[in-house]
Amino acid sequence: MLSVYFSRSAQESDEDRVEMFKDQHIIEPGTKESCDELIRKKNIKDANGNNKERNTFIFSTFEEVKDICTEKQRVYKNDNLYRSSEEMEILYCKLQYDKKTYKGVKIKKHIEIACVKIGSGLQPVHFECCC
Repeated sequence: MLSVYFSRSAQESDEDRVEMFKDQHIIEPGTKESCDELIRKKNIKDANGNNKERNTFIFSTFEEVKDICTEKQRVYKNDNLYRSSEEMEILYCKLQYDKKTYKGVKIKKHIEIACVKIGSGLQPVHFECCC
């Protein structure tokens, strides 16, 4: 199964995608802020500028998440998805029916991220899922 993920605009560089990934998905371990506070503070929107239907935050450092981008953690031979070897603490945020507020659930799961080669190493650019 070939699953290569490249959702980006023509002007967006891979470095920009890494920075966006950091901002939209990485939060300090022990962060107590709610989904509403985090999404508002980080100004997370969908491609049309509306509130995103869902967003997942990873309680970790960027370096720990970047370490998932290794050959032994690749999900399928010919794609750019990588799965964490350990469960990670995440905050899953889902937009409520009012389209203004989010409900958050803290869980521990393995995560899958897309990584691309930048310079001599792989960098995370997309949060795919948790499993």
